[in-house]
Amino acid sequence: MNQQSLMSHIVFSCVALTLFCGSPCRGQQHKTLNRDIVKVAAVQVSGYDKGDVPRPEYDPTADLLPYIDRAGKDDAQLVVFPEYVLGHIPVPGPDTKRIAAAAAANKIYVIVGCWEKYADGTFANAALLFDRSGKISGRYHKTHGAIDHFDGEPPWAKPPAGKTRNWMIRNDPEWIMEAGTDLPVFELDFGTIGIMTCYDGWFPESPRVLSLKGAELIVWINGRGGSVEDFILKTTMFQSHVGMIATNQAYGSGTMIGDWPVRIAARCPDKTEAYISATINLKRIRHTRYNSRNFRQRRPDLYRTLVTPKSAATPPAKSP
Repeated sequence: MNQQSLMSHIVFSCVALTLFCGSPCRGQQHKTLNRDIVKVAAVQVSGYDKGDVPRPEYDPTADLLPYIDRAGKDDAQLVVFPEYVLGHIPVPGPDTKRIAAAAAANKIYVIVGCWEKYADGTFANAALLFDRSGKISGRYHKTHGAIDHFDGEPPWAKPPAGKTRNWMIRNDPEWIMEAGTDLPVFELDFGTIGIMTCYDGWFPESPRVLSLKGAELIVWINGRGGSVEDFILKTTMFQSHVGMIATNQAYGSGTMIGDWPVRIAARCPDKTEAYISATINLKRIRHTRYNSRNFRQRRPDLYRTLVTPKSAATPPAKSP
């Protein structure tokens, strides 16, 4: 066989193989993994809210699944939804199976909030982490309850008196939720992340601990009126050398993606359903963390007051 015939044969074989195999379907595509510059997505969308109880015929995943597909087509590595949106559900259960199938089809990480319901009737405010295969590879339980009512003194120390469990579930569920007891970090194939939920972000210790545990990217899911505070994102990114993704429900605002040191790379319009994506420079973040004077000059011996039990702490002086 001469050279020209050989080349023709190779070209014909390649074309025939392509026609035989066909184009890869969505679930067969493999994302090109870049651990240095990582594209992420965030969704501002409403679903179940804080005091909502399950409603017949309402399926919040119907509003979420198209965004997982969109993030997959956008070549994002992670898509994040707000707090509460899946409502009171068993984990695993029908809702998580639908999310899992979409995550697997798009080979994308997904983080979404729910009330994780247990067999004994108790529940936790959970952020569920689905990996690229659709497996629930991690969960974070909110550690700081955003309580809304109290009785007696000192303020915010005791729940409102005389309320039924049903009243608490509908009006102030975080008094009775099973609060988380840890601030875990999760190893994804592109980097290490930590998760905070809403009120957790108002405590500077939470993101600091996550960063010191190795988190390069902190995800902060919210479900509240008003806006997620961009100054908290910027301060956290600058001081703790991390990127951030914040989400909120669509009746609120402040869904943002932030890159170190203080850049808001993308933000959803206020009080409307929206999708955003942006890249975070994890290579620069890792370089900054390794060379951080801030980290090297820490003085843990001076910070003992931070871990003083509340019962032993001196209360602030009352105003005259």
